[in-house]
Amino acid sequence: MAAPTTVVRAEAPVQVEVHLLGGFQVRVDGQALPPHHWSRRHGAALVKLLALAPGRCLHREQVIDALWPDLRIDRAAPRLHKAAHYARRAMGHRSAVVLDAETVRLCPDDHVQIDGARFQQQAESAVADGSIAAAKAALALYGGELLPQDLYEPWAEESRQHLSRLHAELLQQAEDWHQVLATDPTNEPAHLALAQRYLDRGDRPAALRQLDELDRVMRDELGLGPGQRAEELRRRAASVPSDRPCCPVAAEWVTVGA
Repeated sequence: MAAPTTVVRAEAPVQVEVHLLGGFQVRVDGQALPPHHWSRRHGAALVKLLALAPGRCLHREQVIDALWPDLRIDRAAPRLHKAAHYARRAMGHRSAVVLDAETVRLCPDDHVQIDGARFQQQAESAVADGSIAAAKAALALYGGELLPQDLYEPWAEESRQHLSRLHAELLQQAEDWHQVLATDPTNEPAHLALAQRYLDRGDRPAALRQLDELDRVMRDELGLGPGQRAEELRRRAASVPSDRPCCPVAAEWVTVGA
């Protein structure tokens, strides 16, 4: 027997903003929906899942496999309808989630912005561009990790990993070595780039401290000794006269994992 079809007539389009980076929030016509609107877990999960999907649209069976993987389709279908009902109620209009015989769509008739999709598009364009300026512009759109409250949901994992990789790549492209080390304390190129930066500025103590920090992290975290590049930088730093005036940027030296 065919699954029942829910046809929702389109209402006047609204402006919808779905925030997935750093936390989940939905704004409708500029008004943030309060957290209690999302007290029904599967209603919120349905909106998040569709917001991650290309075109905000998935086949009904894809939705069921993601949200109710242990149920047969005939048993999961009523739960999908109930989740769609709670999502529509949370967002305040009947066409927020549209189900037909094959697909489930999020706000198909509205003007929708999704921060994760916007960041991904800008980030991929910046990586292709390759410039520091493009990387910094894309990084300005990154609001944090994707859906941090849903860390153990398999349906969010692929998107989270992809956006995290893009973020890490942009940090290196932007040469923001402090943030690179904040996300990955064992990133040897970032430590070396900072040490080189300090040496170029004539700040011997800061360069040596950064190299000491690299040695500590590599030894404690990876069980490795310093590489050839680190040894070369240390020799260069040792050759700089100790009475040479220090730059005030010495305060930028980064300690990680302390």
